[in-house]
Amino acid sequence: MFLSKFLRMAGGIAVCAACVTPVLAADLKVRIEGVADSGTIHVYVFTSAEGFPKEENAVTHVNQPGQSGVPMDLSIPVPDSSEYALMAYQDKNGDGKMNRLFGMIPQEPYALSRNPQVFGKPKFSDAAVQARDGESIILKLHD
Repeated sequence: MFLSKFLRMAGGIAVCAACVTPVLAADLKVRIEGVADSGTIHVYVFTSAEGFPKEENAVTHVNQPGQSGVPMDLSIPVPDSSEYALMAYQDKNGDGKMNRLFGMIPQEPYALSRNPQVFGKPKFSDAAVQARDGESIILKLHD
């Protein structure tokens, strides 16, 4: 009796944990081009328009030291999704955040997937890409 109740309760906890933990389906291959100077490269991955492009709403965030003039190849574990939007920036001053003029205009090198020309806040649809086996998503940093 006790064991049966325990197993039911443990099973419920496992099912509940599966509901809130994103399932990592695969790795996105990402290439960062245009790294200039030194500074940590931050890459944020989004799976929906909700919260895009605020860093705290990304489903995944990775960072790695950049090396001037050398493209970076990353493999980023991501939850299963039909499309992704990526945002990257180079933290040149080491403060751990993207510096923006008036809270909007990036003051450090940045990139969005698909390299859209945006004026104002970018939309998820401007940067949305589908992951393809063996292909890298290329992000070109620019000031």
